[in-house]
Amino acid sequence: MTLFEVQSKSAVILLLYASVAYSADINKLRASPEDTVLLNTIDTKLLCLENLFTKVITFADRQHGWTYIVSGLVTVVLLACTTDWILYRKAKRFSLLKLMTGIGERFSSALSFYNSSSSVQGPTSNSPEYRAQYDRALMLGGFPGGLSNDGNTCFMNCVLQSLASSNEIVEFLQSFTENKENSGFSKSLTPFSDALLELLNQLNAKHGTRTPTYRTKRLLKAMKDGPNKNLFLGYNQEDAQEFYQNLMKQVEKEYNISNDPTLRKKLSFKRKEHEKESKPRDKFVNYRPGMTMGLENLGQLGDIIVPAIQVDPDFPDVDNKVYPLKLVTPVDGLLCERIGCTKCGEMGGIRYSVTSGLGLTLPSLSKPQYRLEELLDDWIHPETIDGVECNRCGLVNMKEGLLKKLDKCKQEESVEEDKKVDKLIQLISRRIGEIDEELAKPIINDDDYDRMHTKNMVKKSTKIKQAYYSRPPSLLCVHVNRSVFDPRTYTVRKNNARLVFPLKLNMTDYVAVPEDINLDARRPFRKQDEDRDAQEKEPEGSQGSDSSLSSEPADHNADAFKEKVITADRNPRLNYSLKSVISHFGTHNYGHYIAYRRYRQTWWRVSDEIVRLSSEQEVLNSQGTFMLFYELSDRNDPKDGELTELEISKESIEKEIDLDSSESSSTESDMEGLTDKPLDDDVQTQLISAQANL
Repeated sequence: MTLFEVQSKSAVILLLYASVAYSADINKLRASPEDTVLLNTIDTKLLCLENLFTKVITFADRQHGWTYIVSGLVTVVLLACTTDWILYRKAKRFSLLKLMTGIGERFSSALSFYNSSSSVQGPTSNSPEYRAQYDRALMLGGFPGGLSNDGNTCFMNCVLQSLASSNEIVEFLQSFTENKENSGFSKSLTPFSDALLELLNQLNAKHGTRTPTYRTKRLLKAMKDGPNKNLFLGYNQEDAQEFYQNLMKQVEKEYNISNDPTLRKKLSFKRKEHEKESKPRDKFVNYRPGMTMGLENLGQLGDIIVPAIQVDPDFPDVDNKVYPLKLVTPVDGLLCERIGCTKCGEMGGIRYSVTSGLGLTLPSLSKPQYRLEELLDDWIHPETIDGVECNRCGLVNMKEGLLKKLDKCKQEESVEEDKKVDKLIQLISRRIGEIDEELAKPIINDDDYDRMHTKNMVKKSTKIKQAYYSRPPSLLCVHVNRSVFDPRTYTVRKNNARLVFPLKLNMTDYVAVPEDINLDARRPFRKQDEDRDAQEKEPEGSQGSDSSLSSEPADHNADAFKEKVITADRNPRLNYSLKSVISHFGTHNYGHYIAYRRYRQTWWRVSDEIVRLSSEQEVLNSQGTFMLFYELSDRNDPKDGELTELEISKESIEKEIDLDSSESSSTESDMEGLTDKPLDDDVQTQLISAQANL
């Protein structure tokens, strides 16, 4: 059977499936005529029907097989009529709805297979490089597994495939899950993490020359606040990044429960609410030797400390205090943010926070492509905020007004003695003294400012906002936001510009360790950038260029504290290796997700159930990049290369693959049968051709 025949027959089958789903929703609409969500679903299915019917006609015209059209039309009419009649028979309604739900899931799976097989072109099977890549993949264990599409679940499948490529995630799950085969997940403290680890291990198992298909039902059953499922269309089309955030949130929650089972009680929610309301200064502790700070032991999880003086310089005895923040999962990193006045340099302290991903936005310009480094540069670029109040500038302005008023009162006093004028002079002088006390502080907090300032004397200022990584994660997840507002249609559309990204990413320019941070908002965020700017201006021979900064707030890092803290290299080599890419094809509201994942020293293209070999060139030239996953090179590159150092003959590896295949096929009900004997060269050549043409 030729590829064209497969496509034509697949189109007819898809047309039948779509007819069932469309007819069922029409009947549901009669019961709920004002359901806007259902109306949108029906419109989507109608468009799908039209496209499929057009394909069927095209195939029929090329093959002169009008039986395709006749069978399609008859089936559409028959299903529409019978569905309308049976749905109103209460005795048959439940069984029919159950049947149609299964058909809807098969329809989505078949649709993803049809799109992948008909539109994707990989490297040719005659390429020696492709043959060598195929042989190497078999020697290291063969193909990874695929995931079934249970109805618009491509957004989940691509995230799971990407996480399966991460050594950090798999090892982290292994560190706290029970991971017992056939143990009831409902009795476990970590049911979701157990199911997730089991699924990732299945995807990464040695499958030889076959690509078994696994299902996510067990995982989703254990997931709280999971994606919503529609009866006929399957799961609602959702964002892969939202699913990733929900997944990691669930994993983090179960990790905390595994360390403290009492968190399962209802009282834990009240405790968490209290923690959210508490201020950072409430968590300050004394510094102790052995605490982790900056970039020391990068990739290590647990408590990471930052100088408390950067967070709240006004705290009593702050020089020897630190602020601990906890990194729970491998995707957790530490961000540092500074918001300060461009005139006086006042800022309310460095804001440190834990984040599980980095969000970058494609500009709304009409450029055909952008580099990842451009988006990262935009991320650390200072953002100007106009028309805001600055506590220090506000009090300085108030003091100037009071001094003018005081001079005026003294002039009136010299002309004529008045008790009221004397009392007013005393009040003004007292208020000026109070303002001077506040201006002497390193930071003027909002409460003191609200108590001192007068509304009619407020002068607006300009502030700048800037952020860096203080400690990047061991698994860096980059989300590319492609949503842009179209002023012509007043709608949100997708920016289809291509993103150029590297296989190796260095994050040095986007990291600011605590001792490298300037507390004066008029200066560059990082001290090393200030030194670089000074070196560039040095040949000009300008002197006294820092005179305007003489009133900057003092840097209160005491020498005693500097001796105790563990210093980090100011210019570390923060190298990351690309492990997976998620791409999206379609519009802003609907489309299809696929994943490219690096595993066993080979790139794979995964579209739900369809898994085939890929190449670095195909990955780097991919379109619709939506998410990128990078891992620390020093920690993970050696792990990925361990298998290449094992000098094992091809014959012994093939035997191992055969044993694993036979064991897996007998114990796993959700996967297809694997090979039970080595394939000859002709069969292997056919498999290579089939994979290359997908």
